Amino acid sequence: MFTNVQEFSAFGQAQFDKAVRLSSIVLASAERITNLQLEIARKVVAENAETVKQLTGIKDPKSFAEFQAGLVQPNLDKTLATAREVYDATVAAQTELTSFVEEQVAETNKQVLEALDRLAKHAPAGSESAVQVLKNLVSSGSAAFESASKTAKKVGSDFAEASVEAAETSAKAAGAAVSRARKTTTPAA
Repeated sequence: MFTNVQEFSAFGQAQFDKAVRLSSIVLASAERITNLQLEIARKVVAENAETVKQLTGIKDPKSFAEFQAGLVQPNLDKTLATAREVYDATVAAQTELTSFVEEQVAETNKQVLEALDRLAKHAPAGSESAVQVLKNLVSSGSAAFESASKTAKKVGSDFAEASVEAAETSAKAAGAAVSRARKTTTPAA
């Protein structure tokens, strides 16, 4: 496969560079998600402290019911926003990793085709059709991979977006229903 030491060395360096790039992608994604988690934890602690502070100022049941009713929609909105942030960070990481894998598959296919070309130059007479069949198989496999990859991305993305939007819509409707129910029961208290 390698005709000299320089080719072998270049191959080793290329593999090392790929490993470093993959590690960088994974670490950057982990860092992004960890930072997001820390940011969320800070917000939750600050919001909980503020809520406790407000609770200590409540003196009667009616004020408590109003306070409690006022927490539903903002908390729901914050939860949905947090879920969206986590989803976006996860999609970004997945996109980077998918891109890396696709590049590696394309490069491998290119290398296989180049190896087949070298083989064809040194193959016995009459074997051109067999080499061409192999090249066609590699090209067809590559095209099928690209097509399947694009379809999977599109379907996955559409499904995930629809799921997130449906969850947001359902949560907002539920929050609104809870708020309406509390408002109708509050005057009777």
